Amino acid sequence: PDVAPDERKAAALRWLEQSAGVTDAGAREELAATALSIIADPAYADIFGPEALAEAPIAAVIDDVVVSGTADRLLIADNHIRVIDFKTGRRVPDTPEATPVAHLRQMSAYRAALRVIFPDRPVEAALLYTSAPRLLTLPDALLDQHKPRLSDSEQSLSPIV
Repeated sequence: PDVAPDERKAAALRWLEQSAGVTDAGAREELAATALSIIADPAYADIFGPEALAEAPIAAVIDDVVVSGTADRLLIADNHIRVIDFKTGRRVPDTPEATPVAHLRQMSAYRAALRVIFPDRPVEAALLYTSAPRLLTLPDALLDQHKPRLSDSEQSLSPIV
């Protein structure tokens, strides 16, 4: 998004080849086209707008559990916080409840950390499944079931990433 629109395709293709090591030209074209269509879609304008932070580090201590990670996008507004992570798999959940548990744990941890950092603002967590593309907002009640806690014999925080 930080690249001028008329330069994005060339930049994406160059990055895919040189930094990501995608050797197949057809695969590079397909990946770039998908990414560029998502960035240009008005439905996701706030996620890729100038107010959104990319690759935002998050860290906090919640009930003696250290939560740290890097959110793909973070929007910090005066009246709310929004954290978004990208998922590239081809399987897109039909509902928030069908989201893989590892993703729910990750987003619940991010939300919990952001609530410590910004205690005066509500925090919304969402996943952007890039293969659809589809933005899936995760309800608080669902994330509450996967909140960070000390590990026991059956549960752990990984992957918090």
